[in-house]
Amino acid sequence: MTLCLTMIVKNECDVLERALRSVIGSVDEIVLVDTGSTDGTADIARKFTEKVYSFEWIDDFAAARNFALSKAVSDHWMWLDADDIVPKKTARFLSLFRKGAFGDPDIVMLPYVLGTDGKGKPTFEYYRERILRNRSDFRWRGNVHEAVELHGNIIYGKAPILHAKPENRASGSRNLDIYKKMLSDGKELEPREQYYYARELYYNGQTEEAADMFRRFLDRENAFAVNKADACILLAQCHEKAGSLQSALRAAVRALAYGPPNGEICCKIGSLYFAENDYRSSAFWYESAVRAKPDPRSGAFVRSEYNGVIPLVWLSVCYDRMGNLKKAFAYHKRAKKLCPNEPSVIANDSYFSKLGFCSDKQGNLEPVSKFK
Repeated sequence: MTLCLTMIVKNECDVLERALRSVIGSVDEIVLVDTGSTDGTADIARKFTEKVYSFEWIDDFAAARNFALSKAVSDHWMWLDADDIVPKKTARFLSLFRKGAFGDPDIVMLPYVLGTDGKGKPTFEYYRERILRNRSDFRWRGNVHEAVELHGNIIYGKAPILHAKPENRASGSRNLDIYKKMLSDGKELEPREQYYYARELYYNGQTEEAADMFRRFLDRENAFAVNKADACILLAQCHEKAGSLQSALRAAVRALAYGPPNGEICCKIGSLYFAENDYRSSAFWYESAVRAKPDPRSGAFVRSEYNGVIPLVWLSVCYDRMGNLKKAFAYHKRAKKLCPNEPSVIANDSYFSKLGFCSDKQGNLEPVSKFK
């Protein structure tokens, strides 16, 4: 079977070649749509494909992506952003896919890695629709945070796509501005759009407006449970910023109504109990975070630190506050084993050292006899 890479780009001359080189040879066709570059992006694209098209930007990512799909002739298509990278493992997966090694699926879901630790291990990822059959019912929807409705024969692969956004690049208020224009034009937001609009408000510092929009979204039907759970956490953070810890706790606990709690939910509840000086309840929720098993296929964002170093560090602090130094130190050792260079771990190492804990021959702190 054949596979087409589709991309939409604008002023991506600093990253586009990196993305295309990572996938060249693993696809049969490349369709690239330029939405108004002024930096030579299209010239870079033409080094890899003749199918370079222009599309007038109309504040609609789905429209631009669907225009790219209209130019694809392969059996299946995949998408990348210009600041994505296809690792060698994934390039091999794509080649095997074209040979029919995974059957004939309608949709292939692959991990989208948005953050890694110093060793390349994912710290922030979630599954996205990455390869789709080239037919009319698989088209993008949504002016911003666009997606394709999933149905048919869907398989999940383990080959990741790495999002490697340059550190100095920020989207600013672009997405928020598009949503506000949609509303000013009289567009009624669908539940998913309302969720992402609330997120854009929050991350642009408009927390009061974000809180109102999250509440409206949570009252909507036909919304994804994982989006509602995340909305509860962000609503809790809005209340926390406003100084209302009890309202924040009620919002965070509401997330439990939408499925098994993930590490982030447990950590948020734990942090709110800690702020109320209820260290025993706080420790319960941080311990729950350590035990929680992330489900990448749920569609939720998976941040591994919420199942590891974050709850372990705070468990150390909680048990220290409760006067149980032995248990506090045990959690500190676990945190240090996971992330020895984490600033909070280094700070706790210094703290325990001043309390009289000493280093063993490997440089690890061990308690003096009175704590054994």
